[in-house]
Amino acid sequence: MKVEGDSALERGFRVLDCFAAAQGPLGNGEVSQQTGIPRATVSRLIATLVGLGHLRAARGGDKYEMAAGVVRLAQAFLGAIDVRQYARPHLAALSEASGASSFIGVRDGDDMLVVEAARARSAVVMLGADIGTRMAIVSSALGRAWLAAVDETTRRALVDRWRTQPDRAAMAGPHLDKALAASLRQGFAISVGEWHPNIHAVAVPIRTASGEVISLNCGGAAFVLPEDRLRKVVVPLVLRAARALADDIGGAPGFPVPAIASPGRRPITVAP
Repeated sequence: MKVEGDSALERGFRVLDCFAAAQGPLGNGEVSQQTGIPRATVSRLIATLVGLGHLRAARGGDKYEMAAGVVRLAQAFLGAIDVRQYARPHLAALSEASGASSFIGVRDGDDMLVVEAARARSAVVMLGADIGTRMAIVSSALGRAWLAAVDETTRRALVDRWRTQPDRAAMAGPHLDKALAASLRQGFAISVGEWHPNIHAVAVPIRTASGEVISLNCGGAAFVLPEDRLRKVVVPLVLRAARALADDIGGAPGFPVPAIASPGRRPITVAP
């Protein structure tokens, strides 16, 4: 839809957005129809964008498609992103709203490594975790969110490795399959006394613009976050925070990977 009084710069970005959303090359008429910008203006804008290297003529016709110039812009954006910096205000707000602790975690080997943390100022009990804390992938909400969001090959390799180690096999049993399936079904991962007997937590994954999966977690003492409150109060807060952070960094919240075991594929469980 045309916006009265919009500038050439605004129109140029609307044209680029149109190409970004397209499934293939577009002609001047198609761009004009989708943006509401007059066709003659669209023609001039496309010529400018071609000259700048953001669009190029498509093969076999008079249509255009995105070119390498937009990749340079994307790389500049991605290179400037400090996820920790973007996460801090969201974690602080989440902690204050929940009265608990919030974390951002990334995978480091067989663990999740906390890289940013926040605590509620009014918290009665502090969760004994901070930046640098490591949490087991298979038992923590932080790790289960990550596991449920990555591709099946990566997930299966890590879980199978845990199952070959006697001191870790118990944590990667059939109950883990059920927990991951529940995570995909519900849209969040939960750990109720499994990472630590007195700790309850919920987490969701975020896929950054570069494709990396990180996890956002909120947790605390079991008596502060009983399971009912965790699900009814904290889960919506965590989902909202993850969505806001994903928007800030050009990523996406949620579980984009489909089922853990689809028809014709071996599930991640192993036969007893």
